[in-house]
Amino acid sequence: MRKTVPMFGEYTDAQWAGLGLVYLGIALVAALVIRRFIPLLARLYLPASVIAGFLVLLLGPQVLGLTGFSLIPAQAVDVMSRLPGLLINVVFAGIMIGKALPSVKQIWNDAAPHVILGSVFSFGQFALGAFAVVFVLTPLFGIPDAAGSILELSFAGGHGTIAGMGGLLSEAGAPEMIDVGLGLATISMITGVVGGSILVNYAVRSPRIHVARNSAARGEDAGRMQEVRPNEGDQAGEAGLGSISRSFGGIAIAIAIAIVILTLLRAATNAVGSDVFDRFPLFPFTVIGGFLVQLVLTLTKHEHLVERRTVNDITGLALDILIAAAIGTMSLAALGSNIPALVIFTIIAFAWSVLGMLWLGPRIHVGDWFEHAIADYGQSQGNVATGFVLADMADPDRHTGAARAYGYKQLIYEPFLGGGILTAFSIPIILQIGSLWFGVISLAATMVLIGWGMRRRRAAR
Repeated sequence: MRKTVPMFGEYTDAQWAGLGLVYLGIALVAALVIRRFIPLLARLYLPASVIAGFLVLLLGPQVLGLTGFSLIPAQAVDVMSRLPGLLINVVFAGIMIGKALPSVKQIWNDAAPHVILGSVFSFGQFALGAFAVVFVLTPLFGIPDAAGSILELSFAGGHGTIAGMGGLLSEAGAPEMIDVGLGLATISMITGVVGGSILVNYAVRSPRIHVARNSAARGEDAGRMQEVRPNEGDQAGEAGLGSISRSFGGIAIAIAIAIVILTLLRAATNAVGSDVFDRFPLFPFTVIGGFLVQLVLTLTKHEHLVERRTVNDITGLALDILIAAAIGTMSLAALGSNIPALVIFTIIAFAWSVLGMLWLGPRIHVGDWFEHAIADYGQSQGNVATGFVLADMADPDRHTGAARAYGYKQLIYEPFLGGGILTAFSIPIILQIGSLWFGVISLAATMVLIGWGMRRRRAAR
């Protein structure tokens, strides 16, 4: 077993794994302190995990290490670099667990406009990103053709998705795109919150846009839920070690189911001479595993055994560690050599989201279009949480049902796009048909979705 002798003594590989988590924990605590004493960071809604990631990056071998002394040893950073690809499975496995399963009709009626607009954003990012690679970035800057879907992976998908797709990008001959994607995912969190804040302030001051923030309360029936409601059995005093163990067990079972599903798919496709699933990531299937776990709990009337709060605690910790580790292990050399790609991708993604928000929002959402569309904008630029933050800015007292409908959206949208199965399939598809045809197909899907959304809104008027 490999051993190293750092300044603090001699450690085995297993001990370095533990120390890597210790360094990440310290970085997360330090980030909370920094955010407390630098109010601007809090006003920008930058998560502590993002700040922690930059602390690891600055104090590690890539920056402080250039002086000959690094506060975070290279061995610990090596451990951190392996965590995102593992923890993304925990995050996605918990999406469905602990949530009461409403009727399909209720979900669709509330979530359909959000699903359609969110899909428009994602397929538009696929198309615009692929065309940018084919016509600009590959011929002028040598960006590999396999990067055709990096825009959606980074902006709609985020750090976890990029980390989960890292193996595919490396095998596709584009390992530097992992760091570019992480850089774009970090940028998207800033453009999402800052750009969204500007849009909310513009709408509040514009006489042409009705915003709930400017209205008197219209009743108590307008959906005061931030997310899909938790199990009815959740009680304030029930959380404890048993609940945490059961929630963790549910997540573990969901991941185990996903492993079985992916193994069977690989065996089936290999039997017919295809290797399409051999390099396919596990995390999209953990959503299916989580759904099956929750379905069994619901059918057997044991929903109370798993609390949503504890599931959120577990997946939230996993996501914090994932983001901090992903940002902290980014390659600055790769980012520096791909600045044109970062700038071009950022401009395209931001412009597309703003255009979609302002032009398509009122043409796809039926009522209270701004409150609903600003949430979809936030998710297309950052993550699910960004969407909730912006929806709260536009409707702080929850006079509309935007937050509830946006929460329902995740049940349909997340398993497929923004890091779901279709997102995961994008790189294998590009390797088969190239970014040009991938962009053409994505553009066609975008136009079909826009037409569907507009027709659906006209029919609902």
